[in-house]
Amino acid sequence: MAKTFAQLCFELDAFHSSKAARPLHIFSAFPRIRVEEIPSIARKAGVGATIEKIGEEVYKLGMTSARKRRHAHGYLIDHGKYWNILVKTIESPIVAGNVAERWLKRMYPVISRSYIKPQDLLNIMDELVKIEKSKLEMKGFILRAHDRPETTKKWPRGKPYSRKEIERVIKSENQLLEGISFTFQVEETYFSIRIQANGHSVFYEGGQYCFSNFQRLVLSRYNEVAMKNHKFFSNRERRVIDNKANISKIVLNPAKKMTKPDFEGLSSHLSTDYSTIVLHSGNPWLMLDVIDREDGSVFDIYGHSSEIQIIPFNRASPESLMKLVHNIYELFPLAEIKDAT
Repeated sequence: MAKTFAQLCFELDAFHSSKAARPLHIFSAFPRIRVEEIPSIARKAGVGATIEKIGEEVYKLGMTSARKRRHAHGYLIDHGKYWNILVKTIESPIVAGNVAERWLKRMYPVISRSYIKPQDLLNIMDELVKIEKSKLEMKGFILRAHDRPETTKKWPRGKPYSRKEIERVIKSENQLLEGISFTFQVEETYFSIRIQANGHSVFYEGGQYCFSNFQRLVLSRYNEVAMKNHKFFSNRERRVIDNKANISKIVLNPAKKMTKPDFEGLSSHLSTDYSTIVLHSGNPWLMLDVIDREDGSVFDIYGHSSEIQIIPFNRASPESLMKLVHNIYELFPLAEIKDAT
């Protein structure tokens, strides 16, 4: 019998409001392939996958790690331009999340995780607290820097959500806002979740209609923001029009005066995930060629004392550009996009 996404939400409502509730990992992703192509592409990527259509937009998805020892199962929701992948906890929440994370890494670039700006996480929170007959209870927030382990800052029990307080801590510790954990109560029901800027959220438990309300109030907002970011980073390849190169650069304000050690750190940081060629490094600027090994996208990066410029070349996918900007955020957590010309 065919199952709609609404029917799946009702099933998840029942499960996550019961004593049997276990964490559900949720990923937002952008595909370049049809759902039916997943198993064959996975084999080429060195991982395993099974797919079974159970509704117009709903599929059962099985994922196997590269060593074939770990498995994850759940659902894929095909929204057309983007997918949501729901991964159930079977062995443990950590195993389920790790298997899915590694599987998606192998499937890049044909399946690319979404990335939203750290400020977007706070914007979503700001929208939630405006909803009538609702209560938001903060649990904590996750900070990360490229050279330090992820840390969770616990929120004082009973203290109201405060964007200014979170921003104060981020600035004082100079770390990237990676995620926020909270419980949200609306009318007669509630749900507990963690949302992250890297397209990976976790749904824990709730009351009646908990998942349906999460999907309506949080996941749909998250997907909308991810789509806007994808559109912002799209169509930025260098084009030659009337014998003139048309460049659509991204400019980041690093929120600090950059020095030679900053340039060296940026070069070293990006070299772990990209093929890089340093054309110049020192005061007062950096010039770097960057190639996405899996995707093939090519960028020039210019570092100046007050800004970082990303210049896309003839081949520059929005997925690769989003990932690159997120990597730069890891090194300069307070950076902001200040120009899109």
